[in-house]
Amino acid sequence: MKNSLVLLFVLFTLNAKALTIGAYNIRNFDYDERARIKTNKQELSNLLVTLNFDVLSVEEVNNTAEFEKMIDAKLPGFETAISRCGGAHGQHLGFIYNTNTVELLSFNEDLSISEPGRPGTCDSGARPLAIALFKIKATGLKYYALTAHLKSGADAASLQKRQQQYEIIKRTVIELREKSGVKEFSIAGDMNTTEYLNRGSDYKFFSKMVSDLGMTDLAATAACSAYYWGGTDDGIESPSLLDHVVVTPGLMKKQTKAEPSGHCKKVSCREVPATELGILYESVSDHCPMTANIQ
Repeated sequence: MKNSLVLLFVLFTLNAKALTIGAYNIRNFDYDERARIKTNKQELSNLLVTLNFDVLSVEEVNNTAEFEKMIDAKLPGFETAISRCGGAHGQHLGFIYNTNTVELLSFNEDLSISEPGRPGTCDSGARPLAIALFKIKATGLKYYALTAHLKSGADAASLQKRQQQYEIIKRTVIELREKSGVKEFSIAGDMNTTEYLNRGSDYKFFSKMVSDLGMTDLAATAACSAYYWGGTDDGIESPSLLDHVVVTPGLMKKQTKAEPSGHCKKVSCREVPATELGILYESVSDHCPMTANIQ
């Protein structure tokens, strides 16, 4: 009888657990050649454990074999689905997911976003879209999850390319809806919305994509998701909002929003010296995980 009660409690806990999704750019895992810094895997795995996520979009996984090895060792019960292609800089992307709460039904990558208007190739241009079909075990609900890592940069050419990429994402979602009959979607990742906080063109075009799809950007009110040098050599790092978590209404069962963890949370998205951002900023990523409890 006691064992039966324990089993029922475990099953109830599994079914009652809020579904947590998010995004994290891990900065050229496991070695950043530009900065000549190895990824601090212990700090990274410690952070991932604290997030208590179910599906996490990940970007900039350069060493996919080592990444899968780390997840197997540090996050039992979790698996990865990572793209074969990584664009010009070998920055693969995809998902880490909790096999106890979700089931991966399919996974593929779409190169059409790499070089809008031209045939995409595996090792050139921007990163592909990673597209997964998940089933939530507690409810049986199926939904498509897209991980995106869009063109970086604040120059006019980069802004124009991102605008084209937003249209490709929108078209992809619409086509998947029509072909599959699946109604629920999430779009997460590093959208490189460099002009989001000052309500520039990135804000305008990204918000239009979200609105056109009838979705909600859970990061819309976040104060930041990453840090950078700020454009001046004064030793002060500036916050930026580059990473987003977008969902359809049927996937979001309660009012919620995406919040940053890591060094963004530590300093409350204030402008600070790099030394205050700590070891995660120094040896894991300039970005912070963005997560939201959606169910």
